[in-house]
Amino acid sequence: MKKNFQKIIFILFIFNSAFLQAQRHRCGSAERLQQHILANPALQQIRSRNEIATKQWLANKGNFRGNTGVTTIPVVVHIIYNIAAQNISDQQVLSQIAVLNKDFRKLNSDSLHPQHPFYKYTADAKVEFCLAQKDPNGKPTSGITRTSTNIKKWDSNNEDDIKSTANGGHDNWDPTKYLNIWVGNLTGNYVGFSTFPDELVTAPELDGVVIAFESFGTMGAAGSGLGAGNVLGRTGTHEIGHWLNLSHIWGDAKCGDDSVADTEPAESENYDCPSFPHRANNACGTGPNGEMYMNFMDYADDSCLNMYTKGQAGRMQATLNTMRQALLTSNACSQNNIIENLDLRFLINVFPNPNNGKFTVSIDGDEKSMTTIYIYDLLGNIIKGPILFLKNQSTKEISELACGVYMLKIQNGSNFCTKKIVVTN
Repeated sequence: MKKNFQKIIFILFIFNSAFLQAQRHRCGSAERLQQHILANPALQQIRSRNEIATKQWLANKGNFRGNTGVTTIPVVVHIIYNIAAQNISDQQVLSQIAVLNKDFRKLNSDSLHPQHPFYKYTADAKVEFCLAQKDPNGKPTSGITRTSTNIKKWDSNNEDDIKSTANGGHDNWDPTKYLNIWVGNLTGNYVGFSTFPDELVTAPELDGVVIAFESFGTMGAAGSGLGAGNVLGRTGTHEIGHWLNLSHIWGDAKCGDDSVADTEPAESENYDCPSFPHRANNACGTGPNGEMYMNFMDYADDSCLNMYTKGQAGRMQATLNTMRQALLTSNACSQNNIIENLDLRFLINVFPNPNNGKFTVSIDGDEKSMTTIYIYDLLGNIIKGPILFLKNQSTKEISELACGVYMLKIQNGSNFCTKKIVVTN
C-alpha cells in the first residue's frame, strides 16, 4: 500500500510539473506594461500620441512595401549569473544573434512554403543585429558583459532589478544607441519580457529585453529546465518584436486588436505546436485558414514559429523612424552608415545565386569611386574582405565558400548595400 501511495505521489508530481511547464507563458511584456502604466498614468497618454505618429508614418509610406533600407541595431548582452550554469558562453550568445538575423530577414530555413496560404503575408523586416563593437565611451567591446550576483532568481518581485547595478544586475547602456538584452535566471511565470518604445520617455533606465538563460539562443543551456519548448532562440525574436512596438497577435484580449491588419484575428494565445488550420472560422472572424499561430508574436513552441507579416514589418520600420530613430545614427557597430542605400543596390548583380561557392559580382553604371566588398556570415563575422573593385573593373570571381547563407556588404563611397548569397553545394 505504501509503495502504491508513493507511486501516486510521484505521478501527481510529474503531472503537476508538466502542467506548470505547459502553463508557463512565453512572455510577460503586456503584464509589465500595465504595471508601469498604473505606476505612471502619463505613459498611456504617451502611448496614444505615439500610436498616432506610427499610423501617420505608415500612411505616408504606404505601409511596408519593401522600399525601406536595412537597419543594423547594435546589441549588448548583459549576462547576470549566480551559479556557473547561468554564466552562458559567448557561443550561446552568438547563436541568438544568428537566429535574430535569420528571423528578421526571412532567412530562417523553416519559413513558410510558398504554397502555404499565409505565405503571401510573410515579410523580410529589414532589420539586422550585431554585437556592439564600441561601448558608450567609444572603447572596443565584445558586446557582452558578465555580472556575478548574489541574487539567486529574478521573479515578479524583483525582475526590473536585473537592470540595475546597485540591485545586483547591470545598468543598461544608452538605450537610444543600443538594444540591451539581459540574460538571467527568471523563475516567474514567463521566459522573457520587454519594454515598449513608449517607455523610453518615462523609464529609459528600464529599456530593453530580459530573457531566461534556458530560453536564449540555440545551444549550451538553451532548452534546459522550463525552456524545453524554447530551444531555437525564438523568445528573443518575440521579445524584440515588442521592443519594436509589436503586440501579441490576439491583442492581449479575446479577439483583441494588435494594430496590424494582416495578422488573422485570434481568440487567445496558442501553445505547443498546433496543426494547420487551427481554429478555422473562429469567433473572431477568421476564414477557413484559421489563426496565424506560426507568427513570432504568438506563444507556440519555437519549432512552430517562423514568420512576421508585412504589416508587422511596417510597424517595426515606423518605430525605427519615430520613437527609436536615434538608433539610425548609432556608431556602436563597425559600419559608419548603417542604413542601406537602395539606389546602389540596383547597380549590383551577383550571379549565379544560389551557387556552388563561386560567384561573380558585377557593378553597372559609371561609378568612378572604389567599391569594397565584405562577406559576412549570419553571426556578423567577416568571412572575407576587403575585396576591392577599381573603377574600370566590372566583375570579380570570389573563391569558394562553404555551404550556407552569407551577406555581402558592398560599400561605394559613403554608401553601402547588402546582398544575400546562398551556397548550396
